[in-house]
Amino acid sequence: MATQFDFASLGNMFGGGGVPTGLDALLTEDQRKLLGRNAALSAAGALLQASGRSAVPISMGQALGSALQAGQQGYQQARTSSFQDLLLGQKLQEAKAAQELQTQLGNIFTKPTTPLSPEQQALAMPGMQVGPTMARAELAANIQPPSDAEIKAAQYQRAADLLASRGRGEEAKRYQDMARDLNPRAKVVGQPFEVTDTTGKPIMVQQFESGDIKTMQGFGPKRDVVLQNLGGTTVAVNKSALKGGETFVQTMTPSEIANLKVSQGNLAVAQGGLNLRQREFDRGAYQLKETPEGLAYVPTAPGGAAMPVMTAAGTQLEGAGSKPTEDQSKSAGFAFRMKQSTQIFNQPAVDKSGEPIIDPKTGKPVTLEQAYGQPGKYQAIMRAIPSAGLTTGIANISEDVGRQQYRQAQENWVTANLRPESGAVIGVEEMEKEITKYFPQTSDSQKTIEQKARARRDTELAMTVRAGPAYKQIEKAVAARNAPMAAPTAGVPRLVKDPATGIFRYVTE
Repeated sequence: MATQFDFASLGNMFGGGGVPTGLDALLTEDQRKLLGRNAALSAAGALLQASGRSAVPISMGQALGSALQAGQQGYQQARTSSFQDLLLGQKLQEAKAAQELQTQLGNIFTKPTTPLSPEQQALAMPGMQVGPTMARAELAANIQPPSDAEIKAAQYQRAADLLASRGRGEEAKRYQDMARDLNPRAKVVGQPFEVTDTTGKPIMVQQFESGDIKTMQGFGPKRDVVLQNLGGTTVAVNKSALKGGETFVQTMTPSEIANLKVSQGNLAVAQGGLNLRQREFDRGAYQLKETPEGLAYVPTAPGGAAMPVMTAAGTQLEGAGSKPTEDQSKSAGFAFRMKQSTQIFNQPAVDKSGEPIIDPKTGKPVTLEQAYGQPGKYQAIMRAIPSAGLTTGIANISEDVGRQQYRQAQENWVTANLRPESGAVIGVEEMEKEITKYFPQTSDSQKTIEQKARARRDTELAMTVRAGPAYKQIEKAVAARNAPMAAPTAGVPRLVKDPATGIFRYVTE
């Protein structure tokens, strides 16, 4: 029984079997079978030609060799023709794609474009709540329609995107540059700021280098929310949404009402106390009089106490008659000198390094009087010599600094005490006599030294009383001078040196 001859199997001997590689992989299965059939037909034609009559005898081998050679040539010719067909098809596809691209580019620039409406742009804006909302409606109201240049720039940008998607980067860049030239990116100047539109609604705008001010699409003013207390209820009020003219009922909270009642009660108590004192004042029949200390309300009825008239600074108000006499003014100066000398007596004694000397038994600083008040025998002898006794004599030169300070304060105290009595220059003998009377001497016992110190305090008190209101003026002047050096009232006390007098004093910090 005859069977159909498979030319493809015969053709495999020219094209090779198995999995195609190289350029053959570009051909389809049908194309590769066609190459095999063309090779087989060429080989068959060569065999038929060799089987005819010939002047030269042709052997079987020669016939088969010519057939194989013809089949191989037929295969190569068919293979070359197939690849040429592939190249031609590829070029036709590229030409078709280029024509379609050109058509699409032409449609971008020739067909009219309808830009999105402000509402559509607002709905498409990302980062906002989905769907129609009040925020998107406000955004749509602030979106301005595009200009002709912006529409044209958008067309060139679409063309650039299309070319870039087709792998034509150079052309895409040229179109994008043209889009940027038509609608250059404006340079921002400063920070966004808040204004109101024609309806009075606040909006955010941005100024550009060209001077244009444009609305910032998708952005609005920051909400300024305040809490308003409305009688026990706290309401959050958006100040940015206010248009003006709104009214809010302002009442007190329960705690404020309670505090008000407490304050009213305290006021009533204070008013009652004021009325009571007023009745007491009326019963005492107080009269404003001038006392040595200053103005005061003095009762005319028995049993009442005088009430000083105080200033805002907390001092008693002085009257016209509070002006001191000449003797009081001089006595005030002498009393001040005596007190200053006493402060020097009581100030801490210091060593050569300037540090206070501490008593090892008590742990407290040793005063100048304790260290130098009682003179030694050599100092007493030198002071007894008339030419060496005073501070300008030899005795002063032979004494150390602490003793010199103490001696100067002694003489200052004595002259301040004697001047109101004698009114003349104090002699050497009188000076030494007063120093012996009031200050420690070489042979004095501790009780005698303490008795002399009390005598000095009593003498100072008598001089202060003699000064009367004049001494208060000196105290005020000293307080005003020392005010910049005043330290806080609470803290740890420490010794400081007054730069004006050189006296050490305890102050708290």
